[in-house]
Amino acid sequence: MAKAIRDAGHEVASPWNLDPMEVSAPSAVNVFERDRTGSETCDVMVADVTDPSTGVGMEVMAAYKARRRIILVSKRGRRVSTMLEDMDGKQRVEYDEELEIYQKLVSLLQ
Repeated sequence: MAKAIRDAGHEVASPWNLDPMEVSAPSAVNVFERDRTGSETCDVMVADVTDPSTGVGMEVMAAYKARRRIILVSKRGRRVSTMLEDMDGKQRVEYDEELEIYQKLVSLLQ
């Protein structure tokens, strides 16, 4: 997803989300403030919602309330939160194989 975002001419605003586990010390950063601010100020929120995550849901809501463009990515056939499904104005990228994500995202982001 990050490569597709960059290749479409955008900056990845949250590079800390690219690693499986964030390793910063809890006292080193206020994760709530950092992620809320990032969600509210981004041009486009691209969120993988394949697996349930309270944090991702909060970030999507912050972007929604800030009237940001939102693209939700999920594996085809996986149950996505009904709240996200019912959210107006979002765009969806569904995939069977992860390799499909790149082309679909680049196409939406260009």
